[in-house]
Amino acid sequence: MEVGTIADLIMAKAADPIATCAAIILATLLAEDATAIIVGILVSQAVFPPMVALAALLAGTIAGDLMLHVAGRYAGDTRWGRSILEKPRAVGSMDAVRSASFWVVWLARFVPGMRLPVYFGSGFLRLDWRGCFAIIALTGCIWTPTLFWLSLKGGDAAKILIDNGIGLSAALAAGLLCVGVLMIGTRIGPRVQRQGTVS
Repeated sequence: MEVGTIADLIMAKAADPIATCAAIILATLLAEDATAIIVGILVSQAVFPPMVALAALLAGTIAGDLMLHVAGRYAGDTRWGRSILEKPRAVGSMDAVRSASFWVVWLARFVPGMRLPVYFGSGFLRLDWRGCFAIIALTGCIWTPTLFWLSLKGGDAAKILIDNGIGLSAALAAGLLCVGVLMIGTRIGPRVQRQGTVS
């Protein structure tokens, strides 16, 4: 979703605080990070009260991500989902993923493009919902306010970063992904080797 479209959606309701919050929440469901940055820019221009805007951002971001987990759980309960989860090859792989589930769900927040598959997958694999919900909420309360604050302080510089900072975003994503793979590998590797020895 383009930056201008998000800004237009939110600004269209600027005169009504409740409608503005609803527009921010809706925008986070479409593009979380971009919305956090755009709202920060608008707050820097005194368009909205900062605490109200941040509360709407957090509500939309966390609720949307929790819905992905819940959708995954429902998908796992369908005939199609059960047929995948009950395959012998899938069982061993899922055990390995579950052993590193904390780091996978944690890192997904900070790697662009990973939230949808990981949060949906955490529900599909029926990972402990309480732990997933706690991680999603905690990381959301770290990441979203950080983006909001940086854009609030940076103003137009944040918009330029969205429009032109593709290389920087890709480098950051690659770095975080490498760290995540290393962390996960140290936990999954020995387990997979044991499974291979047993089989």
